Amino acid sequence: MQIPISFIDITEKVGKDINLVQGPGGNISYKDNGYMYIKASGTKMSDVKKKNIFVKTNYKKILSAISNEDLDPVKNSWEEDNGIRPSIETSMHAIMPHKFVLHVHCVNTLSWIVQKNYPNKLNSILKGENWSSVPYRKPGICLSKEIKKVIDQNKSDVILLSNHGIVAGADTPEKVYGLIKRISQKLYLGELGNNKINVTNFNNYLLSEVYKLPRFEYVHQIAFSRKHTLIATKGTLFPDQIVFLENGIVIINNVKEFKNLLKLRRNNLPVILIPNIGILVPNDFNEVNENILLGLSMIISRIPINSSIKYLKKREIDELLNWDLEKHRQKINN
Repeated sequence: MQIPISFIDITEKVGKDINLVQGPGGNISYKDNGYMYIKASGTKMSDVKKKNIFVKTNYKKILSAISNEDLDPVKNSWEEDNGIRPSIETSMHAIMPHKFVLHVHCVNTLSWIVQKNYPNKLNSILKGENWSSVPYRKPGICLSKEIKKVIDQNKSDVILLSNHGIVAGADTPEKVYGLIKRISQKLYLGELGNNKINVTNFNNYLLSEVYKLPRFEYVHQIAFSRKHTLIATKGTLFPDQIVFLENGIVIINNVKEFKNLLKLRRNNLPVILIPNIGILVPNDFNEVNENILLGLSMIISRIPINSSIKYLKKREIDELLNWDLEKHRQKINN
């Protein structure tokens, strides 16, 4: 597969930036001579120099299928000979008319796009950028149709995807990366302070040997703010939270409540938040789970205290949990 070196370099750079992607999240593509090369489902951009993470798809065939309103426009658009399949977001990349397209779950962006009425708030911050926004839709063809409306009307280079992320396009990989980074920097207004945790406060909880301390100390910060604790535990903010933190986050105030939880939820243990102490995660938490939790904590930490949050609805959550493409991605990462 002939892939430009500059494209490989940018892919790795994005994949190693926790502010832009967490675990297998996000995807990148480029179009050439009627074909589109896109990151495979469940793979990590940071692995691009270690193994093949790209799938060659028939770009024109996908666009034709979208025009014909096929339910699965990506089907039969690639050769299934190496065990990998195109990203769930392939149709979105095809809809974008740009040669290079980058979609990320940028934490600075997500801290805004999970808020109600965020487009009005961003008009002044993103002044001068060629941007639009779309409401939340299930990833894949449903989201792609919303994006097509915006592209046809506004020819936007940057689209904010409510409760999901950001997608941008340009004519070089360097430009699309620079565009995403510039938007990310503009959308950063601050985050929670750094509270030092006391590990001994966890001793009685760790005796169960069912839970452990999270890999990243940063995630504890939301436990020291009542407002941000409530944001973390009242609902789901974005798709990867559903897929990789499926059992949610639960507030536990003391050891007695902790023991009751172990009895009731032994087979679907949630992340535990202990107010003014910190966070504990189940012992079977893997690297992807840890990265998604870190990303979630970074997003919540950046949300202003007076914000009104728009959570995903139960119907939207069920759509993802029962989706075979998401089950495929989750299987790869488990």
